[in-house]
Amino acid sequence: MGLSTQRPSNKRLFSLISSDKPLSQGSGLSGLRRAGKTVLFRRAAGALALVATILLAVALPLSAQSPDGQLWDRPATSRVQAVAVSGDGMFVAVGSRDNSLRLFDESGKLLWPFEAENSILGVDISPDGKWLAVASEDRFVYLLDGEGNVLWRFKAARPMNNAAVAGDGSLIAATSDDLSVYVLDRERNLLWQKELGIGVRAVDVYGSGEKARVVLGSDDGLITIYNREGRELLRTWLDYSVESVSVTPNGARILAGAGDGSAILLNGANGNHIWSFPAEDTVTSVSLASNRSGALVGALVGALVGSEDGTAYLLDADGSVTHRFRQESEVLSVALSADGSRLAIGTVSGSAGYYDRAAALSGAARSSAQRQRTLFALLGVIALLVLAAVWAARNTAAGQQVWQRSAAGPIGVLQSMWSARLSYLLILPTLALLLTFNYYPAFSGLYHAFTEWSPGVRTEWVGLANFQSLMENRFFLSGFRNAAILVVVSIAKTMTMPLLVAEFIFNLRNRFSQYWFRTLFVVPIVLPAVVEILVWNNIYDPAIGLLNESLKLVGLEQLTRVWYGDARVALGSIIFIGVPWVNAFALLIFYGGLISISNEIIDASLVDGASTWRRFWSIDLPLLMGQVKLLLILNFINAVQTFELVFLTTGGGPGASTYTPALELYYKAMRMDRMGIASAIGMILFFIILAGTVINMRFVSSSTEYEA
Repeated sequence: MGLSTQRPSNKRLFSLISSDKPLSQGSGLSGLRRAGKTVLFRRAAGALALVATILLAVALPLSAQSPDGQLWDRPATSRVQAVAVSGDGMFVAVGSRDNSLRLFDESGKLLWPFEAENSILGVDISPDGKWLAVASEDRFVYLLDGEGNVLWRFKAARPMNNAAVAGDGSLIAATSDDLSVYVLDRERNLLWQKELGIGVRAVDVYGSGEKARVVLGSDDGLITIYNREGRELLRTWLDYSVESVSVTPNGARILAGAGDGSAILLNGANGNHIWSFPAEDTVTSVSLASNRSGALVGALVGALVGSEDGTAYLLDADGSVTHRFRQESEVLSVALSADGSRLAIGTVSGSAGYYDRAAALSGAARSSAQRQRTLFALLGVIALLVLAAVWAARNTAAGQQVWQRSAAGPIGVLQSMWSARLSYLLILPTLALLLTFNYYPAFSGLYHAFTEWSPGVRTEWVGLANFQSLMENRFFLSGFRNAAILVVVSIAKTMTMPLLVAEFIFNLRNRFSQYWFRTLFVVPIVLPAVVEILVWNNIYDPAIGLLNESLKLVGLEQLTRVWYGDARVALGSIIFIGVPWVNAFALLIFYGGLISISNEIIDASLVDGASTWRRFWSIDLPLLMGQVKLLLILNFINAVQTFELVFLTTGGGPGASTYTPALELYYKAMRMDRMGIASAIGMILFFIILAGTVINMRFVSSSTEYEA
């Protein structure tokens, strides 16, 4: 027998042959071949899935670890206002607003704490870690030794805001809010004092002994170098206030952070500008590093620039960005070791981080290589899927049937498009604009939600790190509670007052009255929403606002308050804006729905003796469900994305009492330049809106029909 000569080794083939079920489309060799192809296809699909899984597992990031090379992070109980690093990177000094100065070693171990009588505003440490100069808001500048012992303190008339110490501890310079600079020696002798007559907080010292020099930067943009005796050696001007200065040990280069958001490198010999780096916001702190040995001793190695946008920029000798250290809040202070190998960053949120420069740069390189591997893996998987689909379409009956069915539709569409090619050619410009300005930004945001993104600079894949960061962001999380309240209130306001006013106008007997009432309620739509919000800001003004003045007038002065500044009523004050909440757009939608109701239905209800209230519940409202459905989803989307109302009133405060996710998105993108996290927030809001839209479309009825 022909069948008996075939000896399938596969058990599944044997089971097919021995089964009582007939082989499809005949038996014998053709059925056996077809069954063999089916088994082969299943095995090939399984192997393909395994290969694709292995490729993706190898290529995709296994974790969202930061590539910043962070060695440790020591949170303080309040904002970190000053950090300093010794020359060899062995010691890190951290000064906080809670009056404490803490010294850590390179591993993050606390060596000793020091407590001042008020906030620590400035700190500097000598390259060998033996001397520390500390400026405090208690009006003292302190000199400490490497063990944390106070050697002496010197008092000024106003708070000391910054301090610097020479490499050998022989000279200490401190600036004060009394518009003066104080220069002392190691024994606390006041060498000289200058009243500058303008704010000064930027100070650094280079050199040692008799060759020690003081570099000052003031609010009028003046940078001045003084010798040990107080004689002016050099002055140069910047266009904006000087927020911070740093100088190399030999004085050859001076880096100044300016109020316009730029960091400017100057020649220490003549004050000439060498290069300028534009940050995204005001530069709060700068630090320089230079070679300590070799043929290029004193040559600039790099710079670190801290900015209010929450970023510390690591620059090379030419002022180009080599890495960005993203922080969760404003960067207040930065410091580099003498050779630039280690760096410290202090922030408003109380974080004091210590980083390894080489690890940060190699981490960025690994991240770039990882992105390339991911891309190649995805391309490989796509290629495998295409090959598998082609093979299945050519070698299996099921694949051929699927190909025929799936190809018929597209081929027919292409034929109809070709027959109407002129029409499609005319709409092509509009379609191109929509794809460029609507769809491309949306899909770009979805992709960049998984990256650390600086447009035009770098895009670094970080996986789920942005979402993990948001789950730890108390402002973002508390914003959802406020957003939920705003969603409920917005829907309630839209579904009540505009509907009642529309019913009122619709039921007026006089057409003249209908016209004028409709016009009066709709005219305010021409007023920009911003103007309305600003008017309400004046109403809520705690000093001269109409609301407080009215309460005083009627003897309710005890109810007056700072409406936007009281966390208990701030959100309610925002919700109350626009009372009586007759939204002109919603009014027109409801009124249009009412006038479209057939007069026959209304006449029939009158004949049946239905009252106005009965007709509203049984006729008007059911027939307005289409309008209700439309306004529900529009108000849901608008409330979830609430931004301008909060931004123009409270800015999210006080605290987080009026914060919203959309406001956090704006702050992350515009103020902190955290475009990746902003995209992640946008992605979360997108899925929330998508879920709300699906629920609305699925469960809210949109039409009601009355039949005789």
